[in-house]
Amino acid sequence: MTSRAEPRSGPGRRLTLALVACALMLGGPATRLQAEDLGAARQAMARAEEYRARGDNRAARIELMNAIKAAPRLPAARIAQARVFLSLFDAAGAEAELGRAIELGADRDIVRAPMAEALLLQGRADAALAWLSEGPVPAGDAGFAARTSGRAHLALGNMDAARASFDRALQFAPDDSMLWTDIARFRVASGDQAGGVEAADHAVKLNGGNVRALQLRGELVRSQYGLAASLPWFERALSIDPNDVSVLGEYAATLGDMGRMRDMLAAARQIVALQPDNPRGYFLQAVLAARAGKYSLARNLIQKTGGALERVPAVMQVEGVVEFQLGNYRQAIDRFEKLADAQPYNRRASELLARALYAEGEHETLLARFRGVSNQGGTSAYLLTLVARSLEAIGEGAQATDYLARAAEPDTAPMVRLAEADEPWMLADAARAAPRDARAVIPYVRMLVANGDFVQAAEFAEPLAEANPGVPDAQMLLGDVRFAAGNAAAALPLYRRAAEIRLSEPVVRRLSLALRETGRADEADALLVRFVGYSPANTGGLRLLANAYIDRGNWPGAIMTLGALHARLGNNQPLLLADLALARLRSGDEATAAHDARLAYRVQPANTLATHMRGLTLTGQGGQAMVAVEMLEKAGAKNPRNPWLRYHLAQAYAEAGKTAQAVGALRASLALGAFPERPQAAAMLRELQDG
Repeated sequence: MTSRAEPRSGPGRRLTLALVACALMLGGPATRLQAEDLGAARQAMARAEEYRARGDNRAARIELMNAIKAAPRLPAARIAQARVFLSLFDAAGAEAELGRAIELGADRDIVRAPMAEALLLQGRADAALAWLSEGPVPAGDAGFAARTSGRAHLALGNMDAARASFDRALQFAPDDSMLWTDIARFRVASGDQAGGVEAADHAVKLNGGNVRALQLRGELVRSQYGLAASLPWFERALSIDPNDVSVLGEYAATLGDMGRMRDMLAAARQIVALQPDNPRGYFLQAVLAARAGKYSLARNLIQKTGGALERVPAVMQVEGVVEFQLGNYRQAIDRFEKLADAQPYNRRASELLARALYAEGEHETLLARFRGVSNQGGTSAYLLTLVARSLEAIGEGAQATDYLARAAEPDTAPMVRLAEADEPWMLADAARAAPRDARAVIPYVRMLVANGDFVQAAEFAEPLAEANPGVPDAQMLLGDVRFAAGNAAAALPLYRRAAEIRLSEPVVRRLSLALRETGRADEADALLVRFVGYSPANTGGLRLLANAYIDRGNWPGAIMTLGALHARLGNNQPLLLADLALARLRSGDEATAAHDARLAYRVQPANTLATHMRGLTLTGQGGQAMVAVEMLEKAGAKNPRNPWLRYHLAQAYAEAGKTAQAVGALRASLALGAFPERPQAAAMLRELQDG
């Protein structure tokens, strides 16, 4: 019998020793198995699960790092860490851990659902769906996988498939707060804003600590009630997880739109501190730099995003503006072309692209893209002017005259006058085939309204509005049909319903107009004040409020709002400058009024209002009487039936000593109808005749 102290001999023993030696030299399985501390790994994983249950994913990540250190070849630790990474939006880290788990022998079925989620978070929706289609997932992941499928289809624009996936997910997890959050986003993307709000509320009710649901609720409140109203929702989410970079991004963007730049910068820097490779943190700082005029810094910050946000419309716009301001017009054109292609009905995008093409000297390209659009109603004065200048640049000055004349006068086209590229019969067939699908109906109804066929437009708009009570665009569309047909009272409740769902600039513009048409001017003013308070960065809202102040003769209010617009938009807005000149003149600031009117006229000397205000501000300015007469006669020739203008011309005639012409102008003004200064005109006529 061999003693335990004595080594065994023989071929078997020598082979075993050789294999152990080889394993030691190669670092093979024998040594790695000996290094595994499965007990410590499992204890760390248990602690990580406790942290996750409390919502502390960062602490869970640290515990799982300890578990992986204790047992590097344990696939379960890798998969658990990947799920934590997904909660922290570290999709690349999750994909890496899942790939390592597969290398260590993990079943692809177990990895399938989190891997699809990791790919989706990286924008690889097709790859996510491919993984999900390979085979089954564990029962516990069935709802998760269906939810990921729904989000992937949504990202690809496959709305019907997304709806089916979310319906399937509800069968597995009807009370899953995260699922209801995704359903809310799906409904909003489908245009059902009210349904999205309802689903988001349900998600919060199911789990008041669901940061994703709170974030979405904040986003929806922001679009419904304005910037300030959304802050408590974001702050509530951050009180649960102060380091959630997604919420921080929305919070920072909201603060920036409210003008709280220091707070926005602090939040943006916190994002970068938490995730140095997070593109949104750098983009938010780039926005701040661009607003401060530091365009080189803005470009450097955008470059740090690594192109991760290059398909986001807001990023395209900021990139284009930055390149334009730096004189890189070709790069700006590239950005604005992508933006205009992605958002064909975005007027601002079209104007930015046209401006960049003009600056680069690409006049023929500009005309090829925008001349046809400019021949239709609803084109902005700025785009008309660029088309005209490009025509002049290629030697077609005679054709440019018509565009310049149209740019000089207010556009009276209907509110919903948008060009549709498809043939009318194609639009009609699409609308008849899907009468409750907004994507099919809205283009056809727009065309019918533009053609004045309000009866048939209503036949298509009514079923759409009834079938989509939570879709503001469907309510607005029917309201537009009613309003364009001359029935503002019938349009009013439809606009109200749309505003209750989402208080956006388009619906505010329509609602305020319908309120005025139905004799509710005070209510319209209150609406505009509320909207500007909700969204102080919205220039359209400020313009609407300024117009209301001018109509009411509230000159201090007009100066305040027009001054805010002037500070943002600069000196390239003749109508804005002319209105500002009027407000300052009526407030007694004649010198500043004359300065503003001079700027307006310099920008666009063919503009009737700019010419009118130039003449008006010169009237009474010693030694300027004949120049005032010249300006007002020029404006009168363009708009001979404006009684207000005729009265001002009479004042200039009287100052210049041309009493007969003054009397004639006064009689003409009184004969043309009502205007705000009619009593003063009548008194002036009596005085001149008596004298």
